[in-house]
Amino acid sequence: MTGRLLFTVDLDRDVNILLDGKNKAGSIDRGHGTEPRFESCEKGMDILLDILDSFGMKATFFVEGHTSEIVDCSRLKQHCIGFHGYDHEDLTMAGPEELRDIMDTGFRAVRGNVKRPTCFRAPFMRTSDAVFDELRRLGIKHDSSLYAEPGVGPYDISGITEHPVAKGKDFRGKTITAYLWPMHEGTREPTDYLSLARASGNADLVLSTHAWHMVESREKGIMTWAEMEHNRKSTEHLIKLLLDEGYVPDVIGD
Repeated sequence: MTGRLLFTVDLDRDVNILLDGKNKAGSIDRGHGTEPRFESCEKGMDILLDILDSFGMKATFFVEGHTSEIVDCSRLKQHCIGFHGYDHEDLTMAGPEELRDIMDTGFRAVRGNVKRPTCFRAPFMRTSDAVFDELRRLGIKHDSSLYAEPGVGPYDISGITEHPVAKGKDFRGKTITAYLWPMHEGTREPTDYLSLARASGNADLVLSTHAWHMVESREKGIMTWAEMEHNRKSTEHLIKLLLDEGYVPDVIGD
């Protein structure tokens, strides 16, 4: 018997980077400065939604508050919605008042532009006890901001259910996580993630990606049509592999 496949998407600004002197993210400069961009995010979101529709799957989207104000998120309402900060802040750098403001602003933006979020993922996967305190205050009962060995989780953190992203070794003994960015960057194949899946046993497998990474490479910039198509097919192939392994699609926070 195999566990649940929890496909998760971080819906945030394109190729996010922290800016000097600011606790909010911009986008990698592609010749027009580091102001946040959202075009790749929106295009990648549509590709992922089409893939999910083709499998009849629901997923969990962790939506950045600012992104929800820019990108048309109307297609997301059938899916599970979490939030992901407001300006992709490093929450561990925020003092108590700033942290509360970020969490409130991000929560309200997603609630107003998509629907009430039921779960959370910290930007940059950087979290703290204070962040968990804020989640409890907001009535959020599910989080996915931590890494753990395959087969671990979900587990309780003082009333919040943590759904960790798997981090283990591939069949060559190299570190691999269930974030798909290496596949999107062309350094891993769909079959590489089967080692994580098989090591997870009957536990949930939280698979994670960024919407923008479907169409834009951190290293090389905007992908060609052929590269985007290859990326789409790789993502479809991986989902099929996992379904064939016996994984059952589900969502985190509903």
